[in-house]
Amino acid sequence: MMQTYRRNVMLDLETIRVKPTREGRGTTVLFVHGGYFAAWCWEKFQPYLADRGYGSWAVSLRGHGASRTTQPLRSLRLEQYVEDVVETLKAMPTRPVVVGHSMGGGIVQKVLGADEDLVSGVVLLSSVPPSGVGGKEALAWTKLGMGAMVKLWKLHSGKLGPEDAADRTAFPYGMFFAGDLDKDTLVSYGSRMQGESQRAGKQLSRTVLRDPKSVGVPVAVIGGEEDLFFAPQVNHATADVYGVDATIVSGVGHAAMLDSNWVAVADRLIDFLESLEER
Repeated sequence: MMQTYRRNVMLDLETIRVKPTREGRGTTVLFVHGGYFAAWCWEKFQPYLADRGYGSWAVSLRGHGASRTTQPLRSLRLEQYVEDVVETLKAMPTRPVVVGHSMGGGIVQKVLGADEDLVSGVVLLSSVPPSGVGGKEALAWTKLGMGAMVKLWKLHSGKLGPEDAADRTAFPYGMFFAGDLDKDTLVSYGSRMQGESQRAGKQLSRTVLRDPKSVGVPVAVIGGEEDLFFAPQVNHATADVYGVDATIVSGVGHAAMLDSNWVAVADRLIDFLESLEER
């Protein structure tokens, strides 16, 4: 498998590019991570797709991973993240299918609203709904208990560092992972997770796409049965406004691309890619 790490020179963004390991299928995928993650979070999906003939790029939004920012992370705006994705799309040789996870799904929907001609299809994975994060979602999170919310807020505000990843009582693993992952795997994930922009987080409470029914490219909605951020009913509601059926995968939490049943999630993505080739 050939894997390359490059920068988008215009915005100084980290991109991880993986070429197909067999004859290419003609479709390229762009992965857009959600809050607390960076391009590394697709480390299972990218080689898995490459072995099935699909090349892919994964971008780290500014202030995430190895992508730089000239301002404090907490003050970055959602529109700046959208700019990062648009510039990455413009740098790609063909129109890709874009996969957006969580906050990344909200960003991708904003891209659709700005210029859907940049993409050939969209997959919303455990995604912010088009109406934004509303009261129902926020109320569901509070039901997880004060302890969980405190740990999440510490992560969000950058008060949890890599050294905290080994302490399951300090790190909010239960908010992201539902499967039976061993300690070393969890620490590997947690040590690379990071804080998020408080400003962008607040912006996600607003509508991210006003008219989903007007979208002219194929859309798929995939979620985890054990997702504590965006429960199956949220994914079903998102799918309804796009006029499609949601796919809900069992044994998967919010970080569906890294959880123990990630292969089932990747296979549903491949099903969607193959359906586009048949059109």
